[in-house]
Amino acid sequence: MSLRIVDIVNMPELRTRFIGGEAGQERQVQWAHVCELADPTEWLGKGDLLMTTGMGVPKGRAGQAAYVQRLSNAGLAGMMIGENMQGPKDMTALQASADRLGFPVLLTDYGVPFASVTRAVADAWRSRENDRRAAFARLHVSARMAIEGHDLAALLDRLALDVQAELMLWDGQAAALWLPRGAELPPGLRQMLSRPPERGTAQAAIRRFPLDEGEVLAISIPSRQDHMLLARRSGGDLLDYSLMSHLASVLGIALEHRHVEHERRFRQNAELLKEILGQRVRAGTLTRRLHTCDLSLDAALLGVARADPLPLMEWAWRFERLEVPLLLLPRGQEVLVMVSSRDAGAVQDILGAPLGLSDPVDSADRMTEALREARLAAAHGTPERPVVHHAQIADRLPWLPQSIEEARDTFRRILGPVAAHDEQSNARLLHTLRVFLEQNRSWQAAAGVLHIHKTSLTYRIRRVEELTGRSLSSTADVAALWLALQAADILGLPGPSDGGGPGPGTQSQHDKD
Repeated sequence: MSLRIVDIVNMPELRTRFIGGEAGQERQVQWAHVCELADPTEWLGKGDLLMTTGMGVPKGRAGQAAYVQRLSNAGLAGMMIGENMQGPKDMTALQASADRLGFPVLLTDYGVPFASVTRAVADAWRSRENDRRAAFARLHVSARMAIEGHDLAALLDRLALDVQAELMLWDGQAAALWLPRGAELPPGLRQMLSRPPERGTAQAAIRRFPLDEGEVLAISIPSRQDHMLLARRSGGDLLDYSLMSHLASVLGIALEHRHVEHERRFRQNAELLKEILGQRVRAGTLTRRLHTCDLSLDAALLGVARADPLPLMEWAWRFERLEVPLLLLPRGQEVLVMVSSRDAGAVQDILGAPLGLSDPVDSADRMTEALREARLAAAHGTPERPVVHHAQIADRLPWLPQSIEEARDTFRRILGPVAAHDEQSNARLLHTLRVFLEQNRSWQAAAGVLHIHKTSLTYRIRRVEELTGRSLSSTADVAALWLALQAADILGLPGPSDGGGPGPGTQSQHDKD
């Protein structure tokens, strides 16, 4: 630990006391040196303790004030004057200036040689260097833990003990403290961390945040994501650059190992869900494989959300910090999940779209029905009701289909001819209708989304009107067509991945999968 001014005062063998500037008692002492020149700042600098018999201290009040001001401006740790030596008899101006600047001025007993003070400073730095070497040795052991993939929270706790400091892991992407769990950032630090660097300014390798509770150091961790290590020691003692860099490297290894392992599990779980939906897993094997994912058939629910069409690894990144049992499979405009009821809310928060949940799956034979239940529940989701269970649909919007049978009948009666036409000609009329209504019947916007000419869009919409016998200029007909599309969502028709769809009364590709 670094030597502070107050530590020197507290050493009884040095018989030293404050005569001014006691507010600066926490200043760090890098070295102690004797200088009797009128301007010691020519020879001493930041962190040095000036030791003097008082020979160079001016006698006049203005001179004393300017003398202390120069020492303070140069960043000296403080000044020590030998008592009853050659200093001015009246040093009240010097003391007043020291108090005003918070610059420590000490008075040391006549019988204490300055060499004793220098030896005390050297001993403190020798002890600090020994502590530093020991910390590096401990870090090498912790680095092996990182390579072996030990728990990240446990590793951070161990590193904090290695360097005798409070360590925190900041997630820059989420703008939130990740570890330790349940910890809180000092007031104001969150705003400092979230503030983007000024354009055109170089970013320091280690950022320093002065706080009332003690200075916090921050260093970026070499990893695929925006993570930062925060470190703080009590007593104002700071970790040096090399220790901070080693800590960041160890955590970088651990984060990369965790990231790769999470991606592997996420991809493996997605493949398992795909096999379950295709009913390609035997019942006994399914129970065992779900158990390895910390899920069970009797408690697991199948969920559907119409979320952003992102690739699997993008979802893996978004769910990396959510440590809950989960199988996730993106499929077109839908994201299918298998999750427990208690974790559904946390999963929906990340999906960012209403999540419909089936009744408990219970058996592999019920997967097709569970998928339909989840789609029916998802159709009743709203921003105000983001998680909807199939069992709760009794309290739902009355104009949506009440059951799978109602949804099938609604779709067949209103959009069945369009689905049949699509199946025969691959004209994608259902997809065109959906985009046109989602774009609030804007011809230009819908044509842009579909990447077709406005004339082609007009032809397709007129063909939908002919097949359905309904007009998109009629509010009643628009409502009916939109309701039929909601029924199609419940049934998985048309297929979200290709914009087409099977004819009325046929089984959707999603149901087959």
